[in-house]
Amino acid sequence: MPGAGLPALTTPPPSKSSWGTWIAFVIVFAVLFGGAGYAYRAEIKSRLPESWRTLLHPKGAAAAPARPQVGIDMAATKIDLVDGRYVVQGELVNTGTAPGSTSRLKLVFRAGNEILAERAMPMVEGPIAPGARMSFKLPLDEPPAGATNIIPTVD
Repeated sequence: MPGAGLPALTTPPPSKSSWGTWIAFVIVFAVLFGGAGYAYRAEIKSRLPESWRTLLHPKGAAAAPARPQVGIDMAATKIDLVDGRYVVQGELVNTGTAPGSTSRLKLVFRAGNEILAERAMPMVEGPIAPGARMSFKLPLDEPPAGATNIIPTVD
């Protein structure tokens, strides 16, 4: 009866299980650690002891073939006017896994976004060891009139 002054009898709320929260935390951490391991797998592999690396890649597994990848370091390359002639001087770098050489220098002459001309010149340099650099200096023919940018590449 209302107003009788007796304490109200209520049923206690059901107890909540925290298993769902713990499982969610475990899944989130597994995804985070798995993603970090995948992103940094090369660094992790290089720090492993040699015996562990052989376990990960047995001798029967096919290894990637060693290949050179010679290119021009654009940060260390410049084109200057020397004694009335244009000269390309810079550095070649081999980022591959085998020694490599160059056979020719290709030049693209541009004016803004427009390609004015393309030229190829023989440039035999090398062999360049993997991870090594080699300086080069090569005089150029006259660029086409109106050229504002010269982009060098090597083969």
